[in-house]
Amino acid sequence: MRQTRRFVVILLIFVVVAGAVSLRSAEEKEDLVFAESLDMTAAVVDGKEITLADMAFYIAYEEGEIEKKAYIYNMKDTGEYWKLFSHYVFLRKEGKDAAMDMAVHDTIFYELALEEGIVLDEEEELRLANSQYDFWSDLEEEQREALGVGEDVIRESMRRLAVAEKYQYVLAAMEGKSAASYSVGGSAYEELLTEHTCEIRKDVWNRIRFGGITVNH
Repeated sequence: MRQTRRFVVILLIFVVVAGAVSLRSAEEKEDLVFAESLDMTAAVVDGKEITLADMAFYIAYEEGEIEKKAYIYNMKDTGEYWKLFSHYVFLRKEGKDAAMDMAVHDTIFYELALEEGIVLDEEEELRLANSQYDFWSDLEEEQREALGVGEDVIRESMRRLAVAEKYQYVLAAMEGKSAASYSVGGSAYEELLTEHTCEIRKDVWNRIRFGGITVNH
């Protein structure tokens, strides 16, 4: 009897643990509601956290760019374009990777720009303000709600991008290389990346359904 009770107890413990692991696994695979998960960390670059709120601009931008192409491809069913497979990868994944790559790139270059005291001049500030206004104005109310961030967050992301881009040109001039080589995928940028650390938090980023935030596919 004692051995039987012991066996039953062990069996119950196993069932509880297995159930907990199964539940946790199911939760980790479930898509996150973007607007409700803004404080979660999507990546860490050189020790600096990139939250989903920080990713809002990049996601909105990339989804918007793909949707424009999707409309040209099939204006009656833009979802058809989102399902395409190109260069050994689905366009949806390619767009999602591009959003993260841009965020990592701009984080690195923005921090380098701060170290060098790079700031925008009056003309650059004016161009930025116009771009910020246009981008936010082009977002529909539903898209803004889906992102869950205010105009100030989008504006700040675009400011960081502008500063990062300016330093990209400064660095290219100093190194005697083309600015394009310091863009995402460029040879000079790939070399620069080896001097920095980047960790994608897959438990968060993999649960973001790119193509289902500011657009619905």
